[in-house]
Amino acid sequence: MQKTKKAIDNFLLITASILLLVLTLVTLWQVFTRFVLGSPSVATEEIAGFSLIWIAMLGAAYGFGSDEHLSLDFIRERFQGRAYLGVRAAIDAVVLLFALFVLVIGGGILVNVTWSEVSPIMGFSMGAVYSIVPISGVFIIIYQVMNVLTRNSAKGEEQT
Repeated sequence: MQKTKKAIDNFLLITASILLLVLTLVTLWQVFTRFVLGSPSVATEEIAGFSLIWIAMLGAAYGFGSDEHLSLDFIRERFQGRAYLGVRAAIDAVVLLFALFVLVIGGGILVNVTWSEVSPIMGFSMGAVYSIVPISGVFIIIYQVMNVLTRNSAKGEEQT
């Protein structure tokens, strides 16, 4: 399971890093063309915006992989023992349900509805741009299941 997690981590980090580089380069190009050449590049705004969407969604998925997402820590820290385990299980369930219904299913609907729409400047399919929503949802579900299994196996080892 650790090899799978490491492979997903690397994929997300490398992809997000490449997109961050693209975002930086197109932003610099936009500034250069606007202020030095006096004729701004029109495509860079769309590319930067689409890159930012993908970076944010990939970063969110990675955050779940490292178990460093917002999980109502201020509530969780108030509990200990059995109550802590119950709160932790509830948080895990909410994350899984949200990722499944909102990101994967809702994101899939979003992709289907917007697939034939094209961005005004670059002509990209908006469905392709939004496809990162269900993709990140799948990664979040995989990570969350791994996190639960890791915590449960660690808990089982403590009891033996």
